[in-house]
Amino acid sequence: MVASPFENEPILYEIDAGFFLPDRGDEQEGPSDALPAGDPDEAVRLFHEYRRRMAEILGYEDELPGPATEEDLDAAEERLGLAFPPDLRALYGIADGDGYKIINHLFDRHPWHSLDEIGDEEEDWLLGRQWEYEPQRSTVFDSEPPNAVRRSLLRPGWIQFADDTGGNWLAVDMDPGPEGRPGQVIAIGIDYTDGPLYVADSVTTFLRRLVEALERGDYSQHDQNLWIEADLPNGLAIDSERTWYTDGPSARAQAGQTRPRVQRVRVSDVGDLAFLDALPNVRSLSLAGSGSPDLTPLRERPVEYLELDLETVGLTPLTGHPELRSLSVSSARPVELAPLLTVPHLWALDIAGAPVADLAAVAEFQGLRFLELTHDQWRELRDDLPSLAAVGIHPRRPEREWPVGTHWTRVLGEPPR
Repeated sequence: MVASPFENEPILYEIDAGFFLPDRGDEQEGPSDALPAGDPDEAVRLFHEYRRRMAEILGYEDELPGPATEEDLDAAEERLGLAFPPDLRALYGIADGDGYKIINHLFDRHPWHSLDEIGDEEEDWLLGRQWEYEPQRSTVFDSEPPNAVRRSLLRPGWIQFADDTGGNWLAVDMDPGPEGRPGQVIAIGIDYTDGPLYVADSVTTFLRRLVEALERGDYSQHDQNLWIEADLPNGLAIDSERTWYTDGPSARAQAGQTRPRVQRVRVSDVGDLAFLDALPNVRSLSLAGSGSPDLTPLRERPVEYLELDLETVGLTPLTGHPELRSLSVSSARPVELAPLLTVPHLWALDIAGAPVADLAAVAEFQGLRFLELTHDQWRELRDDLPSLAAVGIHPRRPEREWPVGTHWTRVLGEPPR
């Protein structure tokens, strides 16, 4: 007798290697103001002022490479298929990046790339989007200010011009969101997998804030290095502001405090969803408890990832939900999936932790690309499934712990029949 491959460990089958995860940034409109906010003449003035002040403080001036020619810049733009914002282009007319001799980098401890280096960046930090890391449970959040940056992790319209040598980059955004401006500076990379960080409306403003910090004396010197405390956004602080973990009683007590910046929420021991009145922009929501709260308040919230670990789950209030993309359900009592058939953008579904009353309904989910289920559920459905990109099969119903996560054994191809 041949042992079943599902007997001992969860297995993740990657069926369609060409499937790309939906990118919410593709759905957003372009900027209402298409003119860059930067000023090339002002950027050049600030560049020289910044260098002068640093030399005064340190007692020496770093040696920069020579300028890039107009022909060099034209060739780089043709290779990238993008035009540099005028202020950054003007800076390349002074020096072609920081070079290798400089100690204090122009962009606040971020080495400035030469034209030849731009476009050759490593993308290993995007491995977290592969199936074994469960990207269906991740949401790319909106920037601060809202709608300034498209909700993507990486886009062709982002020119990465400096890095922190640790897997993060500064980029000029030539493909901004509806409230952004071309040429705005953003931070992307391994520390920004929840979404890009909006840094400044232009390279000009970035430099101005560095100069102003030196004028105020907001810096510290470490040997030959200058650490500048400029008035720039803090990614850790912004992430803290958009994340809220609490329990049911605390949520009810705090429901009167509107939290427009909160986009990720986890509530344990949840009784009802009255707390959502204070959370107009929640996009990732995890609810756990021993009851069966009414999910009706979710109709008015832009929730894209929903994780439910409840005694009883009634999905009827999610009927037609316009934003829901991914749902994970754990329940002690049977769940009916039929209401989800009207959810237009649902592409990921995890039912491994729940008994399902109408399991055959899964075959009717035309837009479903990821399915997570138990071996018994798969055995019942295996001959009648929608076109899936990946299937995760558990040997038995998993014991869920938060944050939800599975150590998958990854296999290329379809599950055996």
